[in-house]
Amino acid sequence: ASALISTVLVVSCATVRSFNLDTKVRVRSTCSVPVSNRLAIQDDAVRLTNYMRLPVEQYALVPMPLNSTLTRLPGGSVSDFELVVPPVRFLWLQVQPVVHAFVVLEENRVVITGDRCTLKGSPFIAKVKLNERFSFNVWSELTWDDTLEGISTQRCDDSNGDNDGESTIYARSRIKVDVDVPRPFSAIPRRVIEATGDKAMQLSLNILLRSFMKGLSIDYERWASDPDYRRRRAEMVELAVVEKDFA
Repeated sequence: ASALISTVLVVSCATVRSFNLDTKVRVRSTCSVPVSNRLAIQDDAVRLTNYMRLPVEQYALVPMPLNSTLTRLPGGSVSDFELVVPPVRFLWLQVQPVVHAFVVLEENRVVITGDRCTLKGSPFIAKVKLNERFSFNVWSELTWDDTLEGISTQRCDDSNGDNDGESTIYARSRIKVDVDVPRPFSAIPRRVIEATGDKAMQLSLNILLRSFMKGLSIDYERWASDPDYRRRRAEMVELAVVEKDFA
């Protein structure tokens, strides 16, 4: 997911001990999206629960928003993904996080975690060793209400109750970043840096998460309505497994 993802970021790249990670950014977001039960009423095989329990490799097929991408990590396990996030602006510096995400499918939820990332987008990043100056942790969870299955796995507070016409997918995400702020940013009061970082990352997370959830709902409806699409997706996963076995 990641879509989930999706939204979504950034680093723990062998932090040097001399760095003082005293500037902290903390953001969280929740989102929900309804999906129609119209087709699932006619065919049990396309109920939302069956879609949400598909192999995690298929998350690489979910449409991603804002020119972001979610792809299988070459040489990684079936649960390893690379998430390229849309650029994020902090004051006058714009960076693009590339996150190593780990996706785990459990019986009643999908969990996405990550603590490894590389920042790209500006010569300033290498000049001040920015990729060594912060730690990062992201955690996201996808749950769902499948009203036809009588399954409720969601843990969010925005449930609207059961509806025979709709089921619902829920997402919640949180991001923690600790930074040793380099010059010239270090001349700015810490509370200003933290407030600016919170605002920028919160905006990016909200947009990415909501856009990903919309893409996930569209993908579910296509999967539920198009037998050929379901077949092609299953074949792609089987091919990926075979290629992995022979790698």
